[in-house]
Amino acid sequence: MEKTCPHCGAPLPKEAAFCPYCARCINSRSVLKRPYPGMRKTLWMFLPLFLAAAVFFSIFLRTRPRTYDGMGEVIYTDKSGTYQLVINNLKDRYTPVPVYETMAGFEESYRSPIWLYVSDLETGADASEPFMQNLESVGVRIDQPSDSPSPIQCTKPEPKDFNTDAALVSLIDYTRESSCPAQAVWTLSMKNGDTIYLRMDLSISPSVIYNFSSDNADLSDSRALQALIDWAAEETNPEDSVIIHLPAITYTEPIVLKEHAVNLTGSSQNGQRTTFTGGIQMMRGETSNYSISYFTGIDFVGDGTGVGISAANRLWAKDCRFSNWKTGLLSFGNVWMNATDCTFENNSVGLHYNSENVTAGDTHFTGNHFIGNGTALLLENVPTDVLMNFSGCIFYDNEADIDNRCNQPIDLSQAEFPDSLPVSETYEQGEDTP
Repeated sequence: MEKTCPHCGAPLPKEAAFCPYCARCINSRSVLKRPYPGMRKTLWMFLPLFLAAAVFFSIFLRTRPRTYDGMGEVIYTDKSGTYQLVINNLKDRYTPVPVYETMAGFEESYRSPIWLYVSDLETGADASEPFMQNLESVGVRIDQPSDSPSPIQCTKPEPKDFNTDAALVSLIDYTRESSCPAQAVWTLSMKNGDTIYLRMDLSISPSVIYNFSSDNADLSDSRALQALIDWAAEETNPEDSVIIHLPAITYTEPIVLKEHAVNLTGSSQNGQRTTFTGGIQMMRGETSNYSISYFTGIDFVGDGTGVGISAANRLWAKDCRFSNWKTGLLSFGNVWMNATDCTFENNSVGLHYNSENVTAGDTHFTGNHFIGNGTALLLENVPTDVLMNFSGCIFYDNEADIDNRCNQPIDLSQAEFPDSLPVSETYEQGEDTP
């Protein structure tokens, strides 16, 4: 189609943009309009609102409840400070234990602590008090297989006086049948809405149990027994359980336990119980305090000198008799020792505690009979200020019932003192004793 000038009608080439006949431009033009004068003012009016919204959103992000989750450790900050939160089974406030590995032997059940430590992140000082003031609630649960034949149990978190460095502790109970994998989960709910999860994997493995008796071992005299104990120390692992069922005979030579825990179980026949007249020495080594030696149903009979059992390693004496020793039962070094349902008679000192720098294993010293001793109970040094429970104990005809040199708290409320008034209060050195 022929192109013409819209103004004069003259014919033009298709590509023409100017008419040479009337000297006018033939392309249409659009006129740019100036911006609306009020738009800029409107933008300035909304700017404070935009800024306020940004500030509000920033504050919301900083103050909204947060969730913290860590294996053995969490670094937590609130308005009062920044804290290192650690859970472990140690008397060490700075070392987290994300995985707790232990062995379960022949005992019916085992109990271990899980401590919660709160430290100031900058100074490392104990910060339990300010943190606990901001704590709304705390709980511990065990995540474990639902079909476990022996479920792991845990106690409600609470402070314990035998480790005052820790803010709280939960005690876990387990057996060799407890199924793994399992996980202990601490849940701390803060007053500001924050939630903190501290987790510890639990790995419980059954240990090897070695049972010996006269049927499968030579237990005929002290030398034979010592040879078996030495073999166990060399050939078994520290976590293995060694149980020796002793015949009802008398062992006349001293026996030495070299660091490895050994469980000695006595027997009786025709009125004769398993008896040691040379005593037992328990030596300390690198694996000491790993497990407990249990001595059960044994008589220790001396000649007025020496020590029935000198324990530098963990020991629990049950239903044993200590008679006619300078010291019936002695703990020394860094060790915790228990005695329950035992008889201490005609010794210069019945039970002598002189150890330090170790966590209490159990507070029970119940059911013991202290009869005719020079000093029935001598507490020279006790590792912690835990309350020692002497319920059911009988103190009779001793020159001195209790010599509490270290001012150890002891509970005698259920103990008996013939020919004296019942004791109804916790006794400490310096108080009157009925």
